[in-house]
Amino acid sequence: MKKRSRVTLMTLMLTVIIFSTLSFSTPAAGSDELKRELLEEIISVDKPELFDDYGELYLAKAKTQAVIQGMEGKDVTWDTKEWVDIFLGIIDDFEEMADLSKSSVPSDHIEAIEIADNMDLNALSGYDISEIPMLAELALKRFYRSEGKFFEDISRNEKETKLKIEYEKISSISYKKGGIYTLSDASRMEFESRRDEWVYKRDMRKASEFIDEASSHLDKARNPSSEIVGAAFMEIIRARDSFEKAKKIYEKHKDKELENVKGIENEIKTVYHRLMLDTLKVVAIYLFILSFFTAIIWMDFRRWGEELDDTRLGEEVIV
Repeated sequence: MKKRSRVTLMTLMLTVIIFSTLSFSTPAAGSDELKRELLEEIISVDKPELFDDYGELYLAKAKTQAVIQGMEGKDVTWDTKEWVDIFLGIIDDFEEMADLSKSSVPSDHIEAIEIADNMDLNALSGYDISEIPMLAELALKRFYRSEGKFFEDISRNEKETKLKIEYEKISSISYKKGGIYTLSDASRMEFESRRDEWVYKRDMRKASEFIDEASSHLDKARNPSSEIVGAAFMEIIRARDSFEKAKKIYEKHKDKELENVKGIENEIKTVYHRLMLDTLKVVAIYLFILSFFTAIIWMDFRRWGEELDDTRLGEEVIV
């Protein structure tokens, strides 16, 4: 019996200790302690630069603080903590977005937009705090508008057409997400991106055709079907001309595809130089043969002239 009493007593004491530990470690739902904890978290959010850039977030923070302060302790529950944590997470995301968007590197801005795209403001819609998500949404739209302007500006100065089109598309999408104030800008940038993309694809098709022609002429120059002197050389000339046309298109668009076809250019140069030497050798042989026959003919004419002079001299002596 004594053993049972001791076990029972120890069990009760352990239960009391565990309960006390839990009570002190986390505030109970619907308590003044939870209210104080949330207010401390909200007040500790001090981001002057962010709030200067996005005044809507400062108002949302002030509204959140006012809502919590106006609630009775018993009404501050874990649901309250949940939406406050969501809101504070949104502020942290905005801070990261703002830091990235201050960079002049496009990839940083793209990363900032990705964070914005993954931001779930709808998570706040399930709570009775309509003004707070509305203010956050206004800040988000302003962020998108600024990104639309950034990518529009850099697209104007971008020389590589492929990147230019990408920036124009990002600008258009960002303007569209920026709300009604920039819908016309979104349409304008969408038109520009489609126009530039059409021209780019058309020119790339032409360049590809010229490269195919250059490759075809190069193969014929290596393996000429005709034994006519200079046939292979004419093919390599055509190959070089076709490649130069393609090269001009790639250079016009500052396209990186030019690096991928550099090998063809090097092959054309190699074959061209070889055929040039072969052609010069043939020409030299022809010139040598021509010179040889010219010399023979000249010697014949000279001998004939000397004989003619001797004949005339003989006639003069007879007379």
